[in-house]
Amino acid sequence: MYQPPLNSLGSTQAPPQAPPIAPTPPLKALKALKILVTSRKGGVGKSTISANLAAYFKTELGLTTTLLDLDLHGSSSEWLREARPIGVVVQHHPLPLDLGRRGAALDARRHLRHAAESSAVVVADLTWSDALDGNWLFDYDVVLTPVSLSGIEVSATIGFLSNLHWVFESTVRVPPQLIICPSRVESTDSISDIFTSQTFPISFVLSPPVLGFPQAKHLFKKGYLSEMPGDAGKSFRLFAQSVADVGMAHVRSKPDTGRGNIKISELRRVTGESDVLNHFMQQRGSAGSSAPSFIPIKKSAIKSDPQADITTTDKTTKIGFLKRLFSHRGAARD
Repeated sequence: MYQPPLNSLGSTQAPPQAPPIAPTPPLKALKALKILVTSRKGGVGKSTISANLAAYFKTELGLTTTLLDLDLHGSSSEWLREARPIGVVVQHHPLPLDLGRRGAALDARRHLRHAAESSAVVVADLTWSDALDGNWLFDYDVVLTPVSLSGIEVSATIGFLSNLHWVFESTVRVPPQLIICPSRVESTDSISDIFTSQTFPISFVLSPPVLGFPQAKHLFKKGYLSEMPGDAGKSFRLFAQSVADVGMAHVRSKPDTGRGNIKISELRRVTGESDVLNHFMQQRGSAGSSAPSFIPIKKSAIKSDPQADITTTDKTTKIGFLKRLFSHRGAARD
C-alpha cells in the first residue's frame, strides 16, 4: 500500500504553509497630510508659519513631520536646523524654475512623494511664481495662504487666488482645501472689516489669526511660537490646531485608498470637534446673478464661536450655503 513520504518533521501530513505576503501598496495609497504654505509676496510670515507649523505637528501632536522648504532663501529650513532639535525632518530643495513649468513641477512632486513616504505630515514652504504649474497644487490636501491686514495685500491675494480658481473649484479632481490666514495681526478688531469689504472669487476657510507679538521676532533659529508663554503661544496653538483639523478632515473625506502613514489613532487624536475654527466661508451668487456674493462673518464669529450669527450682504443669498466644515461622517468610518 502506498505510504506518503515523511516530511522533515517525521509526519505524513503536509508541512504548514507560510502566510501569504501582503502586496506592497502603491505610492498613491500613502496618505500623509500634505500642507503647502504659499503666497506670491514675501513679508507676510510665510516661512515663520511653515517652520512653526511643522514644529507644532511634531511637538504638540507627536506626528512624524517633514518640512519641505522649496524656497531659494531657505528661511524656514534654516530656522529648524539652527533651533533646538525637536525631531522634524528638514529638507531644502529650491525649485529649479529655470527648467520651466513642467520641469519645476516634476521636481517638486518627486520631493513631495519621497517626504510623504516617511512622514505622517509634510509642510511645504514656497513663494508662488507664475512660472509654476497650478496642477501641482492637486498633490496637496491644504493650501494655506498668509495675508496681512492691509487692503493692498488682501487685493493682491484675491488676484493670486483668482488665477488659480480652477484648482480650488475643480469638480473633476479632488481640490485642496484653501485656508486664508490673517498673519502678523496686531488687533483682531480689524479682521472682520478687511474680509467683509472684499469679494473673494472662491470659497475658503478663514483660520484664527497669527498674532504679531514683539517677542516673536527674537525666536528665529532659537525657539518656537507654540512654546511662547501666555497669549502669544496660545494664539499660535489655536491657529495650528485649526489647520490640523481642516487638513485631517480633508484627508478623511478623500476616497479611501489606504491610510498610509497616518494611523487611525493619530486621526482621532487630531480631529476632535474643534472649537477654534471660524465658519466655512462660501460665496454663491443669486439664481439670476453671475457675480458672486460674499457671506461675511461677524466679529463674534472671528472669535471662533461655532454658534455665532451670520449676516449676509445679499438678501438673496441663503444662509444654508454657509456650512460648518466638519460632520460626524469621518468618525463613523473608524
